[in-house]
Amino acid sequence: MLASNTVISHRDLEPKNVMCQQDNPIIIDWESAGYINPMHDLVETAMYWSVDHAGNVDKEKFLAFIDGYRSREGNLNANWRMVLENGFAGKLDWLEYSLKRSLWIECTDDEEQQMGTSQVIWTIEALKQYEDMISDVENWLSS
Repeated sequence: MLASNTVISHRDLEPKNVMCQQDNPIIIDWESAGYINPMHDLVETAMYWSVDHAGNVDKEKFLAFIDGYRSREGNLNANWRMVLENGFAGKLDWLEYSLKRSLWIECTDDEEQQMGTSQVIWTIEALKQYEDMISDVENWLSS
């Protein structure tokens, strides 16, 4: 079970949440911070930083990210299928949050409601893309 081994993490460390000031990275948007399995965090972060303009994971960038971590930490032992399937949970949580805003359940104004609706559409597409790519990513991690 992934929850039995956790670390404290930002949990949303994608490029839009890292700003640079005089070549020093500054991490912003800490609202998702909390406990996460370290291999899940590694894979999600590697995906964030290796996605191309079409939303596909660039294999070379992804593996460079993973190999950089592996060179520092050593062999990575994980049930990659379970790690990748756990990736659906965060996306489904975001979908729930966005649906609540879109349906005026947790929403305070029109702008927030419209943002919720656009995020529902985006998240459904992200779930489909994720489903299409996890087999490839699992193969990359297992080789």
